[in-house]
Amino acid sequence: MKKLLYIYNPMSGQRTIGNYLSSIVEYFSKNSYFPTVYATQRADDAREKVKEFAKEYDEILVSGGDGTLDEVVSGVLKADANSIIGYIPTGSTNDFSRSLKIPSDIKKSSKYAIKGEVMDVDVGKFNSKFFTYVAAFGSIAQVSYETDQSMKNIFGRFAYILEGVKTVSNLKSYKAKIKIDEEVFEGEFIHFMATNSVSVGGFNNFYNKNIGLDDGIFEAVLIKKPKGLIELNQIIDGLRSKKENDNVIFRSGSVFKVESDEKIDWTLDGDFGGSYKKSEVKVLNRAVKMRTGFSKDSKELISNRKKSIDKRI
Repeated sequence: MKKLLYIYNPMSGQRTIGNYLSSIVEYFSKNSYFPTVYATQRADDAREKVKEFAKEYDEILVSGGDGTLDEVVSGVLKADANSIIGYIPTGSTNDFSRSLKIPSDIKKSSKYAIKGEVMDVDVGKFNSKFFTYVAAFGSIAQVSYETDQSMKNIFGRFAYILEGVKTVSNLKSYKAKIKIDEEVFEGEFIHFMATNSVSVGGFNNFYNKNIGLDDGIFEAVLIKKPKGLIELNQIIDGLRSKKENDNVIFRSGSVFKVESDEKIDWTLDGDFGGSYKKSEVKVLNRAVKMRTGFSKDSKELISNRKKSIDKRI
């Protein structure tokens, strides 16, 4: 039997995972897994436990939101383990599960957690920390995780956030130099994001292209501070249409460097990531193995694998 470390966050989302624990464990046992079950007790608990015990298990399964998944992925990397990670999303946002094609239904995602196609997935490194799918700063990054999902569904993407700011004067900006690979941007920015997900903060489809989960590339959005309501509306239009203008910049890259005169508060996978004057985001290509909802012959899965092969060649 395969040894499985099952870590779940009892406080995530609507706290419904407790209603399914017995059936989940029984399902794993029936499918030749020997599960060890652990409920997280505090922040960083999952990271610490995985770092300590990852090498003792064939696979690691996590139930929780994006923050709990972040801890497990980080723990595997810190342990230098080769564990396969399964994911049952039970948080309030569950951004990265959308990219992995894992359904929010607990019974369905439990099956993918041990039977889903395994894929080598890129993750990010922010200074000395690891993150799973997004590193960001600015008013938009902060508000996006504080906005109720039902309101996002009604108003759509960043339009609600920016329109909810009411006035340009409320937008916190940072005078910064941002280098993406060899290209440099300078100015006052209200938002920066480097991501490997089709969804961030509950908002879907930021780009007009497919997101490669294992291509060694993250997608970036840079938004400059608007000088008035006209430019604020241009930003909203640019984000809605996914087309660049003078204030909205879309780029892709493997290394992102940010320097500013004052400390910038960062968000990593929806949680506070620290304050820094200098920061570096690196893409770690195919760093962890994760079970997905892709079918074996899925065009997206095959395409992602081909991109990685082409990049290495």
